[in-house]
Amino acid sequence: MNKRFPIRLCLAVSCVLWGGVTLAAGADCATPRKPETMNEATYNGTKEATELLSKNKFDEAIEKLQKLTDTGGNFDKAIVWSNLGFAYNSKNDYANAAKAFAKAVASNTLPQQHQEQLTLNLGQLYIVTEQWDEGIRTLQKYMAEACTPPGASAHIFLANALSQQKRYKEALPEIDQAITKSKKVEPSWLQLKLAISYELKDFKACADTLVSLLGLVPTSGEYWRQLSGMFLELGQDREAVAVLALAERQGFVTKPQEFKNLYSIYMMIDAPFKAGMLLQNALDQKKLTADEENLDSLANAWINARESNRAETTLKRLASIAEKGDYYFKLGAMYGDEERWKDSIEMLQKALQKGGLKRTGEVWMRLAVAHYGLKDLPNTQAALQKAVTFDETRKQAGEWLRHIVGTQQVAAS
Repeated sequence: MNKRFPIRLCLAVSCVLWGGVTLAAGADCATPRKPETMNEATYNGTKEATELLSKNKFDEAIEKLQKLTDTGGNFDKAIVWSNLGFAYNSKNDYANAAKAFAKAVASNTLPQQHQEQLTLNLGQLYIVTEQWDEGIRTLQKYMAEACTPPGASAHIFLANALSQQKRYKEALPEIDQAITKSKKVEPSWLQLKLAISYELKDFKACADTLVSLLGLVPTSGEYWRQLSGMFLELGQDREAVAVLALAERQGFVTKPQEFKNLYSIYMMIDAPFKAGMLLQNALDQKKLTADEENLDSLANAWINARESNRAETTLKRLASIAEKGDYYFKLGAMYGDEERWKDSIEMLQKALQKGGLKRTGEVWMRLAVAHYGLKDLPNTQAALQKAVTFDETRKQAGEWLRHIVGTQQVAAS
């Protein structure tokens, strides 16, 4: 997870300066603070520093404020350290900004609203400077003690820090708090929740979060694909394919591997016709290349779907481009299943001629079946005698051969 977090300190530097030397402290939730006063030297010096800051003269402002850090009482010092922290932050010196804010917060003399905001800013700065434990403790203190309910962004900032420290179970409630408090949920919040839920292997929560993300960003093909993946993890195969099919219809499935993944899911849930139509359309639209691998997948889909004409067309195309005879074998087997014996024999013989077969014994067995279908016993017997020489068909061919020989002997007697 990302170690860097955007930070914007919300409290204006000048807000603690105007309105006279006496500053009325905001009400403490438990014990309201009495009004505090700044001495005139601190007030004037801080005012001059803020004017320098407004002109982006950061170094001059910092120098002036540093000279005031030992001036006056605790309240004066807290105001100076607070403004010094903003000065450092303005020049992106977060480490020194955090140190200055820490001293201001530690005094516990600032008006309540200022104290709360500064505590929030301090927690953010700790995290930006990768002081994770200090940052988390400070933000949690802010959450627990703030009189004004913390905003959604504060919860998200804490959730980010907790997730960075792999404290995932503590981070999730913070995200949920942010979602509850906000009228407009940011996609990045849900992305963080998705990442955490995935780390916890809570695929149901992942799926629910992805549904919410799709509600915000319905045109994200990535979210559709991820949702399908979560359903697969949950063993909900039909939901997975329904989601991915919907994404495909909306044009979100565009990459070759995405088409292949959807094809695999269709085949897995025994929907070969949909698998075939998916690949055929992708090939027709040039979204997939018509290479041997893709055409083989298409042929398998049509064979399983019992789409003989489509399977025949694809297998003939494959047989013509392949170096080996396996596709002629598939054609021969398909013709044999349809009892097209002569066509089966022609294709099986071409398979043997082309060679390079994975299971040559099965080709001879299929030839035996085709010859037997034509009542050609001599060629049936010859094919079986070839089949018994291969491990994968030795037993079956031997039994059938013995049966034929036995039948012939009985007939002869």
